[in-house]
Amino acid sequence: MYAVIRRPRAFTFLALLVAAGAALAQYPSKPITFIVPNGPGSAADVIMRSVAEPLSAALRQTVIIENRAGANTDVGVQQGTKAAPDGYVLFQGSTAMVANAAGLLPRVSYDPVKGMTPVSMLGAGSYALVVKASQPWKSLRELVDHAKANPGKLSYATGNLGGILYMELLKKAAGIDVIHVPYKATPPALVDVMSGEVHMMFTDVGLAAAQVRGGKVRALATTSSSGRSPILPEVPTLDEAGLPGIVDMPGWLAIYGPPGMPKEIASHLSRAITAVLKRPEVYEKVLANYGFVLEGSSPDQLGTYTAEQYQRYVRLLKEFNIQPLQ
Repeated sequence: MYAVIRRPRAFTFLALLVAAGAALAQYPSKPITFIVPNGPGSAADVIMRSVAEPLSAALRQTVIIENRAGANTDVGVQQGTKAAPDGYVLFQGSTAMVANAAGLLPRVSYDPVKGMTPVSMLGAGSYALVVKASQPWKSLRELVDHAKANPGKLSYATGNLGGILYMELLKKAAGIDVIHVPYKATPPALVDVMSGEVHMMFTDVGLAAAQVRGGKVRALATTSSSGRSPILPEVPTLDEAGLPGIVDMPGWLAIYGPPGMPKEIASHLSRAITAVLKRPEVYEKVLANYGFVLEGSSPDQLGTYTAEQYQRYVRLLKEFNIQPLQ
């Protein structure tokens, strides 16, 4: 017979700590790829690239951005969750990711709460309600009054889930009947608002600000519950414009890894990302161009936030009977 050697639990735990420490001491030893599930030039892509260069310097390793757009970000997220859990392939998650899993897509292959490793938040941005600059409405109240006097005569465009949900909330809060004109993306939807083909839409505040400065659209309200947008300070919030209590659903971005990634590596990346986001030259550039407020988090904080967002979108998709995308 062979003797069974039972190692003390303390020894086993110590061995695990030593192994984890050794892995972290060597990390990163090769380039790190960040999958962005949006196309080149999109706000999500440009924001990630604004962070990538200083993050590369902080980690002393090359950071590669790989765009994998498609299926409302589902293509890139799926690729990220199937990567080796060694910290060398990470991916950008967002509002779309949790909404897809909550029912916006007929099926997804990942669980946003249990099927990925949270790393760090990147930040969040708000939306703005815009109309063509030459339209007669100078305020949200004027637009609402016109819509009430002409039920079913005004139309609204949408190019993403945020635009759909905010308009549903506005319709419910204001008691108006307006016609939905859906688009596959925000840019063509905004083009038709600027031409007057469609009357209004909610769009990302950074995109709205660029067109406001160009004299193409007028912004009637912004959605943030924490105050006016720093890049549209002259535009009232929905609360200030006379529609208080509408749920604030910011468009957010965050970094995740595949399931099973070591906690030590996730925490190491989280600290590095959070430090980069606080740099004035990074923070102010992204804020000025996109109205996107950069803010990092711990992996645990992101995990809690992801679960809360998922449950919120389960409720909202059901409340407004939003059907899965085909």
